[in-house]
Amino acid sequence: MLLFLFMIYPLRAVLLSFITCCLTIFIFNSAAPAQDGVKIRLIDITGSRRIEKSTILTKIRTKEGDTFSADAIREDIKSLYATDYFDDIRVESEAWEDGLRVIFHLKERAILHNVTYDGNDKITSDKLKEKVTLITGTPLSRKLVKENVERLRELYQDEGYYEATIIPVINRVSDERVSVTFYIKEGDKIKIKEVRIPGAKNISEKNLKKAINTKQYKLLTSWLTDSGIYKEIEAQNDIDRIRDYYLDRGYVEVQVSEPETEIIEGGRWMRINFSVVEGEQFRIGNIDFRGDDIFTKDEIEKRIKIHRGMIFSRRTLREDVAIITDMYGERGYAFANVMPDIRPDEAAQNVDITFIIEKGEKVKVRRINIGGNEKTRDKVIRREIRLSEQGYLNTSALRRSFQRINNLNYFENVEIVPETVSKDMVDLNVRVKEKPTGAFSLGGGYSSVYGVVGMVDVTEGNLFGRGELLKVKGEFGALRTSYDITFKEPWFMDTPTSVTLNLFDTVRSFDAYNINSRGGNIGVGRSFGEYWSGGITYGIQNITVSGSPPPPIQKGTSTTGSIVTSVTRDTRDNYWDPRSGNKNNLSIEYADKFLGGDNIFVKYIADTTWYYPLMLDTAVMFHGKYGIGKGMRGDDLPANEKFYVGGIYTVRGFDYGRATTPSTISGDPVTGDLLGADKELIINIEYIIPLVKEAKINGVLFYDAGSGFGKDDSIALSDLRTSAGGGFRWLSPIGPLRLEWGYNLDPRAGERQGIWEFSIGTLF
Repeated sequence: MLLFLFMIYPLRAVLLSFITCCLTIFIFNSAAPAQDGVKIRLIDITGSRRIEKSTILTKIRTKEGDTFSADAIREDIKSLYATDYFDDIRVESEAWEDGLRVIFHLKERAILHNVTYDGNDKITSDKLKEKVTLITGTPLSRKLVKENVERLRELYQDEGYYEATIIPVINRVSDERVSVTFYIKEGDKIKIKEVRIPGAKNISEKNLKKAINTKQYKLLTSWLTDSGIYKEIEAQNDIDRIRDYYLDRGYVEVQVSEPETEIIEGGRWMRINFSVVEGEQFRIGNIDFRGDDIFTKDEIEKRIKIHRGMIFSRRTLREDVAIITDMYGERGYAFANVMPDIRPDEAAQNVDITFIIEKGEKVKVRRINIGGNEKTRDKVIRREIRLSEQGYLNTSALRRSFQRINNLNYFENVEIVPETVSKDMVDLNVRVKEKPTGAFSLGGGYSSVYGVVGMVDVTEGNLFGRGELLKVKGEFGALRTSYDITFKEPWFMDTPTSVTLNLFDTVRSFDAYNINSRGGNIGVGRSFGEYWSGGITYGIQNITVSGSPPPPIQKGTSTTGSIVTSVTRDTRDNYWDPRSGNKNNLSIEYADKFLGGDNIFVKYIADTTWYYPLMLDTAVMFHGKYGIGKGMRGDDLPANEKFYVGGIYTVRGFDYGRATTPSTISGDPVTGDLLGADKELIINIEYIIPLVKEAKINGVLFYDAGSGFGKDDSIALSDLRTSAGGGFRWLSPIGPLRLEWGYNLDPRAGERQGIWEFSIGTLF
């Protein structure tokens, strides 16, 4: 009963405990007012069933043989209560031989039998259980119950139920067991009516509100994003976000108050104020370096971004600290420490900065240890590591090693942790968590390019743990049917040389004709340095054009034997979900009779993609592609080698192959048969937004411009077709899934204004 009252009425419980303690001391003192100075001959413990007597004796200062002291006994009672093991403690004394017998009467706390929840409709019991730390089968602690009430209240406040009340009730199941029920009155979510930032003058409230996560409730969108609901943790973090916004713009003396909340309109709405005192804007004054003896001042200043006279920015300062640290890390000083000493000068409104550099010892790698790989062979991981045993620890190479291992796409998680073994030596511990690299996919869907499609795909990206790829894929649709078998050995004979074998059979259906391509390729690639690679591929294929193709496409069968040479530079941080870096590729395909075919032509393709990281892990992507094909010795470019611009892989918002000049279509530009283009120019700009990082789901906004051109057309920017739109992408186990909507910015008569597009396949 006392415990129940304590939980519901904390103040009464405190008073009741105080009175109980006073009565205990009073009774104890009354029972033996004249016992001070008498020897204690025996100490007895009663009521302890689960806790050993020896354990209890270690918690009290009074020992057998000590002179009796009422003050010491009072301290012992406090010590035992502090263990939180007992509900009640009484001490008695009686004559014993030529001294006293002191008896501690203890009542142990009851064992927790069960925890239940009542009244929770908005938050599930499972989610409440994740927050509660009470453990059944252990003694129930009043202190812990109170702490868990606060934990549950915080959870409700984080979910927007700012006025939720939680009352714990303890029910006795038996003499030694109790259960706890948390009675919950959730109330309604309190929506944010208004967010104010009083004191903002030099920076607009509008811009500051964009920088924080506490937002005004919006009827149309807040139900989807859960914004507009007050969350205490987010509001506290917003203090730092506002301060950072000012610090990045030179206001080094800015002050931001705690969020002030005001419940309005009958408790349904809330107004929040973040008060600021801006201070003056500071610029960068003198820049100096202390402790540096590896690089000259000029060498460092050429690398860092800040310079004298620019507006102070803490973000830029942090980036420069990382740049200087990396400079030393690249020289083997892996644990270099760079500390900026910032000295504001209020009179001049300048900030003088001195970078204090402690380079430490030059560090070598003693051993590289690889663990967690049950299937993948050690050498597959080790060959991606850009550091060597007994070599210096280069932080830039360490970062690149992580990128390369991660880009294998064999692992859920990759960690590379240097472990210090001496002041100048570390072990490099590489820990990976493997994920399934084999997949069997059977399904269907709709592709805006190829219509209704069925798919069977069997892929093993890490065959026998050797890092080899084997892929067997079939696609079946009204507009396209294809079969494809690919095998790739990325490190032939343990050298950075790849060998790829491919067999394919593809039928593409147009309105009046079909193109069937059947053949195979064998390619050899080689890495040069860290980011460059080159390759050469020989291919032979049989092409059959059937139906009633419009001229100049000719019905019949021909053969193409060709050589493709290519060179690539790829610096992307992550091949599958990049945020920085670029990929550039130049390829030339040449076909001639001496290569085993009938067709003679040459194709040039230049392809470039650049990623630039922005705040909140977003990124902007620029992609450009230029291609040109020419039939040689009077031949036309074969139909299967033409460019088809329009659709999800080129210019979105257009039907497949329709973003083009009239010369590449037979008859009506909108409904006529596709002839294909001899030239193409494509530009894509995307803004990538992570939506669910753990699941690798991104949102994307885009602008596309591009067109296909006939062989006699001149390429003009004014002829490019344009579109804009957005969509979603998911890096799924069966490959990148894309759902995107493109809006034709300048539709021709008869063209659709917008098109939804879906695909399973590669990105740009």
